Parts: sequence; structure tokens; C-alpha cells
Amino acid sequence: MNRSWLIWSLVLGCALLILGTFAWITQSALTSEKERVQAETEALLGERVRLALATMDGIGSDILIAENLRAPMFYRAFFSPTDIVTSQFENVAPGVVLQPSPLLLEEVDFIDLHFEVNLQGSLSSPQVPVVNQRARAVEFGLQESRRREMEQRLLRLKPLVPEVGVLAARFRKSFTCFAVHAETTDDWLVQNAGLFTPAKSQVNGDYQEKLTERELASRSNVYTKRVQKAAKQSAEWGNSVQSIGTLPVVADPDRILSVSPFMSLWHGEELFFIREVRRLRTTTYQGLWVAREALEKALIAEVPLDLGEASLVRSGLAETHAASLVSLPWALVPGAVPEVAIPPFTALRKTLIAGWIAALFALLALTLLLSGVMKLSARRASFVSSVTHELRTPLTTFRLYSEMLAEGMVTDEDKKQDYLRTMLSESERLNHLVENVLSYARIERGNARSKHEDLAVNDLIERMRPVLQRRVDQADAALSIELADDLGRIKTDVTAVEQILFNLIDNACKYGLPEGQPGRVTLAVRRDGGRLAFEVRDEGRGIVSSEKKRLFHAFHKSAHEAAHDQPGVGLGLALCRRLARALGGDLKIVKSPVQKVGAAFVLVLR
Repeated sequence: MNRSWLIWSLVLGCALLILGTFAWITQSALTSEKERVQAETEALLGERVRLALATMDGIGSDILIAENLRAPMFYRAFFSPTDIVTSQFENVAPGVVLQPSPLLLEEVDFIDLHFEVNLQGSLSSPQVPVVNQRARAVEFGLQESRRREMEQRLLRLKPLVPEVGVLAARFRKSFTCFAVHAETTDDWLVQNAGLFTPAKSQVNGDYQEKLTERELASRSNVYTKRVQKAAKQSAEWGNSVQSIGTLPVVADPDRILSVSPFMSLWHGEELFFIREVRRLRTTTYQGLWVAREALEKALIAEVPLDLGEASLVRSGLAETHAASLVSLPWALVPGAVPEVAIPPFTALRKTLIAGWIAALFALLALTLLLSGVMKLSARRASFVSSVTHELRTPLTTFRLYSEMLAEGMVTDEDKKQDYLRTMLSESERLNHLVENVLSYARIERGNARSKHEDLAVNDLIERMRPVLQRRVDQADAALSIELADDLGRIKTDVTAVEQILFNLIDNACKYGLPEGQPGRVTLAVRRDGGRLAFEVRDEGRGIVSSEKKRLFHAFHKSAHEAAHDQPGVGLGLALCRRLARALGGDLKIVKSPVQKVGAAFVLVLR
């Protein structure tokens, strides 16, 4: 008992250890899979964000590159072009010929108005000609409705545009500190490159952050080069220089010295792009009044739908996870992305399920195997104990009686005959025990041999009657054989049938006779459909329900009380059922339809 408890405790501990380890492996694998899927999703979303940023920067770059290419003189409704010649190829003096600005009639997407502010704070726009220029502008195709609309925009812009000091501070100079010097465009770009070139990102953070930073730096470098080139071309546009010897002579007294690239400036809720135009005698600030809502809507339209409800925020107010644009002062904030849904049956999960099933089946098989081994061990111990007990009694009787007879201690002839009959009975008992054990062993090994005979059922019963009658007589009981009519013939192993019926009669004599009075054992043979039913019933104490399930187990006796006062090893019924099924039939315990007491067993054969 203690040993069994110890073995099962060790098995349970090993099973818990195995299952716990497998559960940990499963949890780790599922967590790793979730992290991998999450990383893949984040990488995909990051790629989508970078693609959206590139597209939006493309829109912003197209706008700003085009505006940076505009010559500063275009910010006047009419300007005087240089290098104008007549049909006789004579130079025309500056100021004689005026040309309308392309901005006078051009409608630029996402820009409400182009304007220029001088150091005195005077605001003008090339799209709003002054009084003496209006008639000429109409001749060049300016619609009256557009002129009025532009005038209204200029009126709305005046209280919104930043002051000159704010504009000058954007270029790190105060508007009172400008000096006239011949600074070239290249010099200005070199000295002020940090104003519009984003700082290089630091290499830190995880892979996605590094990838985003590298992509931002790449976009910034491309945008900066294009803006610098456009600003340089704009500064050089229209300047006419004549050389006398090695000294340059400026043809235009208001010659442009430098033009900065357009730089963003938030003023309240309005977005402006401002550039500084430095001339020999003055400095002005040219700007773009951006149609912020229309531009923001167009940029948001480029964001893929799988980024959720994305939004644009000012770069200075953006959170750490926002992705900045390089051409426009906005940062993209992706919307709330739904949690990644992992399919219920991925390759990993199928593998884990198969592994769990295999592990559980292995543990179940181990448990069944161990249980079978322990039951076999218990059965062997029970068999040894039972057989040893069963052999001891007849062997003791043989030894005692043979010694008494050999030494002549018994002189009475009747007593000698009684001793000899007892020895004969014990020898039959031993023979029956050994035959049962050998038969059971042959069936267990699967090499039991049978010899079928074809004979009448009545002849079969008559052949067995003497053996059965002698066993019943030994128990001082009566044997009743009831044969139905027209039983016909049977082809079966007669020896096996005799052994089954003898074991049933023997059990009835041992355990099924009433106490203190003579009993009766009945063998009834009848047809049961296309089969023959051999019913053996007694008039004893019967069998309780709790014993019926274990009754046909090897080395189990029919009643606990009888196990102590009746011979036997508990192998008979197990052997009988095995033999019956080997013959193609079955053996089972039934409720007798004839009598209310006792037990009834039915052997059914084809």
C-alpha cells in the first residue's frame, strides 16, 4: 500500500514537472509569436507611415520648390525686366519697359496670397495692383471678381501677418541691424544653413526608430539640396552684371544680394512661409499665406486608411511618437491602431496543440501502463498467495495420510478406505486447480488449442453428467438437469464446454448452497434464438451488486466471507469467460427468471 502510494506520488510529480515545463515552453512560444507579429505589424505600419510622409513631403516640396524658384521681382504687380533689346538690337534702359508678374493672374494651390513686407512694415501683394496699375492689370486679363477677392484677402491678412521684428528674428537678425554689404547667395546659404536644415538624428533607440530617423535624414537632405538650388537660382534671376577690367559694375542700383529659402513661421493659427530678400539698399520679407485647412486636408488624404484616424499637429507640439515632415512644419500622428489579431490556428499553435496532445497521450499511456503493471504485480502476488494456500492443504493431507498408511497406523479397513477417498478427492482438487491455471496461462499467451466435435446437445450433457454429479455429491447437494425439446446439434470444443460447466457447478457447490440445509444446483439448457444457452443456478446467498463488476476478474472470489472458508484461487470465472469468448460465445451473470434467490450464470454458444 505504501509502496503503491509512493510510486503514484513520483509519477504525479514527474507529470506535473513535464506539464509545467511544457506549459512554460508554450507560454514562451506564444509570447514570442505575439511579439513577432506585433513587430511585423509595427514594421508594416512604420513603412506605411514613412510612405505617407514621403508622399506628403512630395506635395510640400513641389509647392515650396516652385515658390523658391520665383524671382523676388515677381512679388511686384509689374516689374522692369533686364536685358531688353529692340528690334534693331538696341538696349532698352531699365524702367522703360514693365512686365506683369506671373503671380498677378496665377492661381496657386494651397496658397491664399503672396505678399511682401518692407522694413517699415508696409504690406503689399503682387496679386493686388495699386490704383494706377489696375487698368493695366485688367488689360492683361485680370478679372474684376478676382481683383476684389484678392483685395479682401489682403485686408484680412494685414492684422494676421507677423510684425517686421518677428520676421527678422526668424532669420536671427534684428531689422535695425542690417548693413549694406556685398554678400553673395552662396555665402548666405552657408552661414544660415542651420535655419532650414534639420539636425541629423542621433543613432539610438530600437530598429524602427533608427529606420525612421535615417529615412527622415534622407528626406531632409534631398529637400535641402533642392531648396538651396532653387533659392540660388531665384537670387540670380534678373541680375545683370557688366565687367570693366576686373571690377564688376552693377547695372541695377537695387541689385539683389541674397535670397534665403522659404522658412515656415506659425503666427497664431496661421501658417506662413517667409524668405528674406536682401538688396543693396534695403531688405524685404516675401511670404506665402498658406491655405492651412485645405493643405492639411489634402495631406491627410494621402494617409493610408490602415493608420486609423491620423492627424497633423505642429512640429513643436508633436509627441515623441509623431513622425515629422521636412518640407512642412507638421508632424503626422497615426490614429489608434486596433490590436493585432493572431489567427487561432497558426503553424506554431498547430505544432503546440499536436505537442500537447502527444504529451497527454504519452502521460495517459504511461499511467495506463503503470497501472497495468501494478495490477499485474498485485495479481501475481495474489496468485502466488492463493496457489500457495491451495497447495498447502492437499499436500499436507497427502503427507499426513500417506505416512499413517505407510507406517501401518491405520488398521481399520473402513478408515483406510475413507483416507484413500480423501486423498483421491484432494488429488482431483489439485488436478482441477492445475488445469485451470494451465488453461488460463495458455489463453493469456494466445496459444490455446481447440478441437471441435459435432454432436447432439443431449449427448454432450450425458457425457458430462457423471463428472458433474460426482462434484455435487461431494457437496451433499442435488443436481437437476433441465433439457428443452429439440436442442439439435452443436459443433464446438467439447473439452472447453465441459471445463466451463464444471467450473460453474463447482462454484455453485462452494458458494451457492444454503447454510445448514441441503441445496440444489440446476443446469438448464434451452434455445435462445439461433444460440444455445446453458444456465447454471443455485439457491445460495446470491451476489451483491458491488461484486458483479469484479466477479470475472482473475484471482477474485465471489464473496468476501467465502474467501476464508472455501478453497479456490478466484480464477474459475475469469477462465470460463475467456474460454466462452474463444468459442465465439459469452458468459454472463443474469437474474434467474425461475427463482428469486441464488445466482445464475448463462453460457451462450453458437
